[in-house]
Amino acid sequence: MATASAIQWYRSPVEKETLQELTKKSDLRGLLHSLSFLLIYLSTVSACLYFFLQQQWVLMVLMCYVHSIFHGFIGMGASVHELSHGTAFKTRWLNNFFFRLFAFLTWNSYFHFKESHRKHHMFTTFDQLDLEVTKEATEFNTLDIISWFTFDYKLFKRMIWTNIQHALGNTDVDFFFWCPLLRKDDIKTKKLIGWARFMIIGHLVLAGIFVYFQLWVLIYCVTFGYFFATFLVNGCIIQQHSGLTRNVPDWRVIAYTADFGPVMSYLYWNMNYHVDHHMYAGVPFYNLPRLHKVLKPDLPKPIKGYLAGVRHVLNVKRRQKADPEYRFMPDFPETAAPPKLA
Repeated sequence: MATASAIQWYRSPVEKETLQELTKKSDLRGLLHSLSFLLIYLSTVSACLYFFLQQQWVLMVLMCYVHSIFHGFIGMGASVHELSHGTAFKTRWLNNFFFRLFAFLTWNSYFHFKESHRKHHMFTTFDQLDLEVTKEATEFNTLDIISWFTFDYKLFKRMIWTNIQHALGNTDVDFFFWCPLLRKDDIKTKKLIGWARFMIIGHLVLAGIFVYFQLWVLIYCVTFGYFFATFLVNGCIIQQHSGLTRNVPDWRVIAYTADFGPVMSYLYWNMNYHVDHHMYAGVPFYNLPRLHKVLKPDLPKPIKGYLAGVRHVLNVKRRQKADPEYRFMPDFPETAAPPKLA
């Protein structure tokens, strides 16, 4: 079994001066993105509340659905993920503030996700080492897809049940497949338990306030909105590593890079440049398009469009259902170094 020191990852070459420029962090750009997300969140919540108070039930339901679609991008699928890297802001406390805020709004454990994601980057898709993305973690069926358009019961169970277990002191239960991620004597374990208790108490207090003032729609929006209409963010997540080669030290063949266009790239914090992100994780999300231009001659041609990427993954999964050994291998341009498969 491979170890972190034994995995010699291939990275497309970048000049030192260029990389230094690309890794520069900006409080302004981090604030613009984070505050715009917070503004959209508060706006959709306010619109839901307005239609509720006006008793315009059809518009309220439609707005709640729109709110949930956006709510999904605040969690580990986009915002929490990028903030866990600590690259969005130059000032650490700003990064930590939005990291904790967005984690709270989506029932995410920022202690756990940061540690889990660090290991994911070290051992990306290596069996028995990367337990954030297990061999069939991205397997999904018709019922799962239906739940993404309605109530994502698997996400609900994973987040709520695991947080309850952590709050009770049982950290053997895990959000992914580590079981457990941290040792009992690790100082982070106490912080993990403390955060779960804070989050549950915080959401219960908010729910109590909403009940007291009979603002029932806010219970949906604030407490449970993250677990509905997850189809758009899940369509992004399945375009990270699904159906690709495993156990090889070359991110170009174990992750996708896709051209989502400006709207989806904005919502997804540019994580559609996933190969680029894995190669140079210290590059802030807002510099990933520039990094991609530098790496482009050495990368497979990106999938063009969000929907095209979804169709591609679904086609790969259908082929794997017929042939479980099949793994998609992208085509490389002549300018690229051959993929490192051993």
